[in-house]
Amino acid sequence: MYESLNRYLVFTALAIVAGFVVYSQYMIREIEREAETISRVYGKFCSRVTEDETSVVFDEIITKINFPVIVTSPEGDIISKRNVEPADSIMVAKLDNEHTPVKIEYEGKLLALVHYGDSKLRKLLKFAPLVQVSLGGLLFVIGIIWLAILKRSEENALFAGISKETAHQLGTPITALIGWQELIKDESIKLSFQQDLERLKSIATRFHKIGSPPQFRLQAVSDILDPTIEYLENRIPRNVKITKDYSNSVEANIDNELFSWAIENLIKNAVDAGSTKITLSINANKYLDIIIKDNGKGVAQRISRKIFSPGYTTKEYGWGIGLSLVQRIAKMHHGKIIYKPNKESGASFIIRLKR
Repeated sequence: MYESLNRYLVFTALAIVAGFVVYSQYMIREIEREAETISRVYGKFCSRVTEDETSVVFDEIITKINFPVIVTSPEGDIISKRNVEPADSIMVAKLDNEHTPVKIEYEGKLLALVHYGDSKLRKLLKFAPLVQVSLGGLLFVIGIIWLAILKRSEENALFAGISKETAHQLGTPITALIGWQELIKDESIKLSFQQDLERLKSIATRFHKIGSPPQFRLQAVSDILDPTIEYLENRIPRNVKITKDYSNSVEANIDNELFSWAIENLIKNAVDAGSTKITLSINANKYLDIIIKDNGKGVAQRISRKIFSPGYTTKEYGWGIGLSLVQRIAKMHHGKIIYKPNKESGASFIIRLKR
C-alpha cells in the first residue's frame, strides 16, 4: 500500500514540476518573440523618421516598452533608446550578450540594428523552473514525511491494540493456572509448572508494556542476556549452541522485560533459520552494540530491506511481527536494529543503543 502511494507521490510531483517547467519555458519563448517583434517595429520607425516623430508614432502604436532597447546605425551610432541608461557602446555589447541584434533592412540595404535586453518579467521567469523544482521537491519531502508519520501511527496503533488485547486474553488462563498449581503434589512437577507459569506472567507483562511507555532502569546488560540465554537453552534443539562473547558488561537504561523479549526473538529467529551456533557479544565504543551472530541460512539480499516491515515473513506459518517487534523495542530504547550479512554464512543482528 505505502509503496504504491510512494510511487504515486513521485509520479505526481514529477508531473507537476515538468508541467510547470514546460509552461514557463513556453511563456519565456512567447515573451522573447514579442520583444523581438516590438524591437523590429521600433527599429523600422527609428531608421525611417526623426527621433521626435518616432517618439510620437511609436507611443501611438506601442503604449509602452518594458525592456531596454537601443537602435544604432550600421556604423554604430546610436539613433534611439528606451529604458536604458547609459546608452553607450558598453551597454550595446551587454544587450547583444542577451539577444542577437535585430537587423532592419530595406531593399537589401541595412538601415539599422536593434539591440534589446530582457524585460523584468522574462528575468523573473528565468528563475521559475528553479522555484518550481524547489516547490516540487518540497512537496515530495512533505509527502514522504506524511506517509512515514501515517505508517508509524498505524503501526503504533496496531501494536498497542494487539498487545493490550493479548495481555488481557492471557490474564484469565494465568489466573486459573495459579489456582490449579495448588493441587499439584509432585514437587518436581510443581517447580517446572511454577517456572512456566512465571514465564506466562512475564509474557503477559511484555504484551502490556509494548503498548505502553517503557520503564527504564540503569542495569548491566549481561544481567538481562544471561537469564534469557539460560531460559532458551532448555527450550531449543540440543544441537544448537549459544555462546557468550562478553566479560565485563556495561550498564544501560533498559526496560528489562522488553529488552529480554527482543533478544529472545532474535535467538529464536536464528534457530528457525537453521543455525547451530549462535554468539552473543557486546561492543561498547561510541555506541553500545548487542550483537547476535548466527551461522544459519541468512537473509536474501533482495528482501533484506523488508524484513523489519510488520506482516512480512518468509515462513510458511509466520506472522511477520518478530523482527518488527524487535525494531519497535529498539526504538523505544532510543536505538535501532541493524542487519548485516556474515562473510561466510548466516546473519548478524545488532541492537545499537546510545551510550
